[in-house]
Amino acid sequence: MMIHAATALIAWGVFAFGAVYPWAALPLVAGVIAVAGWQWRRGLVRFPRSVVIAAALVAAAMAVQLIPLPVGLLRNISPAGVSFLSAFDVAFANGIVQWHPLSVDPALTSHALGYFLLWAGWTASCAAALSRGLSVRVLARNIAAIGTVLAVIGLAQKATFNDKLLWFWTPDHYAWNGFGPFVNRNHFAGWMLLAMCLTLGLARGYVSRAGLAAVATWRERLLALGSPVAAPVLVTSAAAVVMACSLVWTMSRSGIIATAVAVCILIVAAAWRSGGRMQRWMAAGYGVCLLAGVVAWRGTDTLVSWYGNTGTWRWRLQLWQDTLPLLQDHWLTGSGLNTYGRLMLVETRTDQTVFPLQAHNDYLQLGVEGGLLVGIPAMFLVAAVGAMIVRALRTPQDDLAWWVRVGGAAGLCGMAVQEISEFSLQIPGVALLTATCLAMALHHPAASHARSQARSGRRQATQPGVGRVPLDPAA
Repeated sequence: MMIHAATALIAWGVFAFGAVYPWAALPLVAGVIAVAGWQWRRGLVRFPRSVVIAAALVAAAMAVQLIPLPVGLLRNISPAGVSFLSAFDVAFANGIVQWHPLSVDPALTSHALGYFLLWAGWTASCAAALSRGLSVRVLARNIAAIGTVLAVIGLAQKATFNDKLLWFWTPDHYAWNGFGPFVNRNHFAGWMLLAMCLTLGLARGYVSRAGLAAVATWRERLLALGSPVAAPVLVTSAAAVVMACSLVWTMSRSGIIATAVAVCILIVAAAWRSGGRMQRWMAAGYGVCLLAGVVAWRGTDTLVSWYGNTGTWRWRLQLWQDTLPLLQDHWLTGSGLNTYGRLMLVETRTDQTVFPLQAHNDYLQLGVEGGLLVGIPAMFLVAAVGAMIVRALRTPQDDLAWWVRVGGAAGLCGMAVQEISEFSLQIPGVALLTATCLAMALHHPAASHARSQARSGRRQATQPGVGRVPLDPAA
């Protein structure tokens, strides 16, 4: 049940235009709450105390921004917030309001707190389900299938774009930057980055499960690729290529750079995990050929010319410069999560033709909205989660689960790079897949590892081999 529910929610989150509209976000939220509640009744996985404490501190800091304070105390703690409210809120300016939270818009901050708790609960629920026996391979395979369909649709829409998303949906604003179901191609690239990294990890895991990594000669490798055991490897590799092509065709510079970083992490992991020099070269060669092939298909000259067009980069740099005064004003307690767009209503902007609702840099935006109050616990949470992922990678487990875990971790690193100049994590559909990748990177593999080892032993005892490759790698 869990595997079907997770797959359906992930598919809804992406094909319902990223779930940015209320009619799409409400079913997604309801589904996540239902699945998380069902898993809660069965018991959640135990995370290290450092992760639990850090997550609780982040939630508590966001809640502190919602506590009403006397205006006099608020003026001492957050003078910039009082100044904004005086210019923005008539009741506050006339002294009618005597108490107000640190957040300049408590409703928006409550919304952000709700989503944080939602994604934290989803991560814990998925990790518990994976630790309890849900196949990480099946979940990764389903995400790869969704990603392949999405990539094909994105490429087809690129060739036949009629100013509507998925050929029928007219967004609130003209979709000049749209790709697939996303009104912003950078968000498509962020989602695809995560799915592609999981697929690459799954493909490398299939190589290990099929025994292809142990094949010694080139003749045996070619023969093995024609055997039934190589079918999952070929299918997932082809899916990864299709996803990579769609990502490059978005012409999302942040997405392409982030993907290159994630693929480099996978190449390093493959070289480190491989036993021999030839296997290391093959692992590195596959990653390089993947990047070079899709770049060549799109056109090297086109990409170079596009990266040479620095207009959007200059716009972002100017926006960040306009945001720095806000960071200086709200560095201690923040303006309240999810309130950046409110602040920009009265903030002086260099470019008056565009009204920015986001800072196009999630780290800078977190600094403005959360200040040290939220920023310090958030850094503690990132460090605790990173340490837990490293420990999970060192835990004994079968190669396929290890590689899917590495794929999820590499995707998260790539997403961290993209958020330097984007805000993909603020899109519910992208955030849901990010939380799923985090769960796959964090889940405890002990029980599934034992069952996998037992099944592997039974197969070796009852099935004949073909050369050095077992007949059934995916049982």
